[in-house]
Amino acid sequence: MPVILVVIIQIMCGVHVVKTGQERYWLYLIIGLPGIGCAVYALAILLPDLLGSRDGKRLLGKAQDKMDPERHVRMLRDELVITETSQNYVRLADELLRIGRPQEAVTNYQKALTGIFVQDPDILVKLAQAEFDSHDPVSCQKTLERLINANPDYRSQDGHLLYARSLQQTGDLAKAEDEFRVLVEYYTGPEARFRYYQLLLEKGDKSEAKHQLETIAVMARRAKPHYRKMHKEWLTKVNQELKALG
Repeated sequence: MPVILVVIIQIMCGVHVVKTGQERYWLYLIIGLPGIGCAVYALAILLPDLLGSRDGKRLLGKAQDKMDPERHVRMLRDELVITETSQNYVRLADELLRIGRPQEAVTNYQKALTGIFVQDPDILVKLAQAEFDSHDPVSCQKTLERLINANPDYRSQDGHLLYARSLQQTGDLAKAEDEFRVLVEYYTGPEARFRYYQLLLEKGDKSEAKHQLETIAVMARRAKPHYRKMHKEWLTKVNQELKALG
């Protein structure tokens, strides 16, 4: 390893020792045993700190999911065997939906709709999402209509977006446009307006479609950095589409 690289690593480790208030003997080890001292410090202090942080736990969780994507599903199935409740069915369905198995999630959300939860609006929205992800927009639409009939005062921007998208998927573009026009006025974040742009393109209204993209871009410029960071994926898509449209 080049000497300059070892020195840089020593400095970084030394700064970490001082900033985090570690025992001073770590400095002696890092300075006295170049390379080896830093490796020991990394294994003993840096790695546990990283894995204990929020980002570290997230990275570790992703790694564990890739190695064993079924681990949470097995645990949740066991919990259902022990206690068969609506909440446990929902938890299992949530996990199945998260790992890309929406059809199985649909079955479990349906089982959760029982007793006092038979018309639960939060579960119905999740069921609609799983149905949509299963390429079944007709069932998604029916579930959301059931939700509104049973819970007329319930409001969900995600449910509203699903409803508009299900109308689009079933070919009812005029009604879908009506829903999107209302939705974009209160939906937090750029997704609804971006999907409205896609609908307008599908209808052949390129001028209005481009206007929706430009509106997203202006809103993003005026928003706080946190907003742009949170919605980075959608804003990247917006910029790509604007470039393509010229």
